[in-house]
Amino acid sequence: MAAGMSTALWIIRSFEMCFAIILTGIFAWFHDRLFKAGAFPFESTDVPLGFSAASFFVICIAGYASIFLEQKSQVLIGFLDFCLLGGYIASAIVYRHNFNSNCRENTLVTVFNAEHEGGCNTVRLGAAMLILQILLYTASTIMAFAISRAPQPASREASVTSEKSLFGFRRRTQTPPAEVNLV
Repeated sequence: MAAGMSTALWIIRSFEMCFAIILTGIFAWFHDRLFKAGAFPFESTDVPLGFSAASFFVICIAGYASIFLEQKSQVLIGFLDFCLLGGYIASAIVYRHNFNSNCRENTLVTVFNAEHEGGCNTVRLGAAMLILQILLYTASTIMAFAISRAPQPASREASVTSEKSLFGFRRRTQTPPAEVNLV
């Protein structure tokens, strides 16, 4: 069971990484445009930008842990996923004024239109991808904790049961011959 869940978790993490790259680009562009427009504060763009950048590091740590560390290390990765889930929920709360389907009601679009630049579809894309990241991190948190609680697979190391002794004359599992006293 853990092998199938591990594969599904890798697929989810690859989607998380792709969406984090896209979100980092979108919110960095929003930050730049807000800076040029002189619109402060930047929390509606900086919070999602920060958590998207942090997800790069968590996904790299998760990849290292799943390849090189024991299965129980997924508890730490599940905790980090849970922290990022909370961060993406906070990002959605801060970005809440931009979830409107009517572009004229979105705060960022209003600022961008004041500068005579569009951006309605990009603002919508940012909102949709925040929701997708929340769903993906919910799934990866649950799966990471489930993998850490799954029974350990059998060891892949070869067990030595009948290894030969020096030069192969006698097997170690055999009892050595009795010593002969020549008196």
